[in-house]
Amino acid sequence: MLSDKVFEVHLCLRNRLLKFLETYTPEQLAKIPEGFHNNVFWNIAHCVATEQILFYKFSNTPTVVPDDFIDKYKKGTAPTGEIPTLAEIEELKKLLLFTQKQLEENYKKGVFKNYNAYTTSLGYPMNCIEDVFYFNNTHEGMHLGTILALNYFL
Repeated sequence: MLSDKVFEVHLCLRNRLLKFLETYTPEQLAKIPEGFHNNVFWNIAHCVATEQILFYKFSNTPTVVPDDFIDKYKKGTAPTGEIPTLAEIEELKKLLLFTQKQLEENYKKGVFKNYNAYTTSLGYPMNCIEDVFYFNNTHEGMHLGTILALNYFL
C-alpha cells in the first residue's frame, strides 16, 4: 500500500499545473516558442492523457477520460497550432483535479488488479501499479519543468 504522501505530491503537481490554466490567456497557452516543440496547454493535457494510459489502459481498466482526448495528447503527438477555446481550458481544469481524485479513490478501492508490466522510454521498469505512481509523479514533474521553461517566453 502506498503512503498518502504519494497522493499529496500528485495533488500538489496538479494544483500547480492548474495555476497555469488559470493565469495564462488562450494565446499564451498555445504559444510554441522558438526551440520548443509544444506549448503549456499540450504539456498539461499530456499529463492527463499519460496518466490514463499508464494506470488504466495498462491495467485493462476503463479510462475515466474519453479515448479521443487521450489519442490527441498521448506520447508522440504534438500541438495542432490551434488556440484552445475557453471551454477546452475549463474542461482541462476539471480533468486535472477529477482524474487525480479518481485515481486515488480507484487505487484505494483496489481497482488496478492486473498490471501489464511496462518499461518507460527512460528505461524505468514498472512491474506493479505502485511503480506507476512513482513514475507518474516524476513524469508530471518533468512536464512542469518544461512549462516553467516555456514561462520565460510567454
